[in-house]
Amino acid sequence: MVRPPATIRKSKRPVSCFCTTLGVFPGYHRAVAAPLLNRVLTAFQLTRVTLVFGAIGDIWFTILYTRSDDRYNYMPVFDELSLFWALVAGAFVSIGLFAFATSLNDLLDLRHDTAFSPQRPLPAGRIRSSQVVVITTSALLVAMAAAVPFGTQGLMLAVFTAAAILFYNAAAKHVPAVGLLLAGLIHASQMMIVNVQLAFTLPVWLVFTHSMVIASLVYRYEQKRPLIIGRTLIAVWIGWLAWSIVILGLGASKGAAAGFLPESMGMDTIVFPILAVIGFVILAWRKTMGTESSAAAEKLKRYGSMWQSIYAAAWLAGVGLWTEAFGMALFAFVGFAIMTILKEVNGLGSSPVGYRY
Repeated sequence: MVRPPATIRKSKRPVSCFCTTLGVFPGYHRAVAAPLLNRVLTAFQLTRVTLVFGAIGDIWFTILYTRSDDRYNYMPVFDELSLFWALVAGAFVSIGLFAFATSLNDLLDLRHDTAFSPQRPLPAGRIRSSQVVVITTSALLVAMAAAVPFGTQGLMLAVFTAAAILFYNAAAKHVPAVGLLLAGLIHASQMMIVNVQLAFTLPVWLVFTHSMVIASLVYRYEQKRPLIIGRTLIAVWIGWLAWSIVILGLGASKGAAAGFLPESMGMDTIVFPILAVIGFVILAWRKTMGTESSAAAEKLKRYGSMWQSIYAAAWLAGVGLWTEAFGMALFAFVGFAIMTILKEVNGLGSSPVGYRY
């Protein structure tokens, strides 16, 4: 019979199941928690599901903006799907691709994690490699199936994004000049799966830039090698400039009929996103100032990912979609709350989580 810790045995007050489930008494929790709950929490830690809200916010912005512009009335997301099912399908695309990326990352990094991150689910033995393979494959299939309603072009872009994720994890992340750019491009491409014809590419460019900057800072805080200095740094920023021209140029090339800029374009359209960028800079500075490197990297990944939903709300407000903007802001708030709760429940307070760039 498993005996609870002495500190609990001495208490005259009964210990509630709710408290033990929330990890108030972690030793007791590990001893008596249901195996199913442990498996669920392990899957959450493996897939870093707490960070997927930002990716969902990206794709939901594209859905909401596309449906607000009659110039896209020929797109499946506008014409063939209801708003509810479009949002559901978009969420599953993001969740599937994100889980595929993180699970694949753990599979390919097993030897590295065994030496440097033994607390991760796979090296710690809380989940078997065969199970991770099943999760990785299932996540990819879910993403592809969810992309089907968005048409052939959307499905093809989803396949391209999955291939980019595979290339990133297999090789590109070891070459900073390639991996950091690809990290941003993966976020940008999944954002356009629901509308490959999207011409208003300023939000896509912002997500690409934001993701690349976060990836670069995390790379530095985690003290990875080779260092991003000299020619490597120049190559990274030249690559960013080139892809910025490509992303914005693709929108401009579609012409006025496709809507390079919203019909309601005004100063507010860019003011709100600019304020959101300033807000994140202030938040990131406060969260990382005087913080140990690994903890600073973990915070940047968490808050950087979640802030993408704030950008979505800012762009929606900028184009006058106030109801949608409020809904996205509420979604971001709920995402922050769920991220915090799952982080504490899963006992990750002392170990970094997130997609390792």
